[in-house]
Amino acid sequence: MSAHTSPVEKMVYVWEGPLRISHWINFLCIIILSFTGYYIHNPFISSPTSTSAYVMGTVRYIHYLTGTIFAISVLLRIFWLLVGNRYSSWKCLKSLNLFNRNARYVLISYIRYYTFTGKKTPHTLGHNPVALIAYIIIFVLFVLQVFTGFALWAQVNPNGLMYSLTGWIFPLISNQWIRFFHYLVMFLIGGFVINHIYSAVLFDFKTQSGEISSIFSGWKPKRTD
Repeated sequence: MSAHTSPVEKMVYVWEGPLRISHWINFLCIIILSFTGYYIHNPFISSPTSTSAYVMGTVRYIHYLTGTIFAISVLLRIFWLLVGNRYSSWKCLKSLNLFNRNARYVLISYIRYYTFTGKKTPHTLGHNPVALIAYIIIFVLFVLQVFTGFALWAQVNPNGLMYSLTGWIFPLISNQWIRFFHYLVMFLIGGFVINHIYSAVLFDFKTQSGEISSIFSGWKPKRTD
């Protein structure tokens, strides 16, 4: 039995084009960055007779290039946080206003749903509050990954602009700890991606809320509870 049985009123344009583009760029970049990052940390092509040095150089180039694209996508999302519609801009944070009785009810309903203690959730067109909290956390990790990645990259040229913007971190935290943090967060983001796909498919299947189709088309069904 689905969590929603109310009829569809109309289709609403929720996710705008720039947000959907950023979403899919992030998805592809995370996959590429994870594979190349793991290889950089653990180069499994290491035979003395192989072209391992050439492979490492190519992998690092792909990692740096993809990281730059990822950084641009993150900046695009930050920009859209300022100019986007009510579902993708800072205005969506109003759903986390716990001083509002309805916001508390929606948050508690989704917490109960995700913890298998409740079956019904209010229909939300944008991000539900639990998902929104998760997205805020993951976006902070995105920003930290971009910063630490560029800081590590900038070490090849201590006199460059990139190092002047990011190198201040090394007197505070050692290179090895920055590298370890960057590597660890890769797994945290990877775990989020797996959970995100599972949750979106499961929630869409149970509620018929258009979670999957909307990230392609931008449109979601509006329902009455």
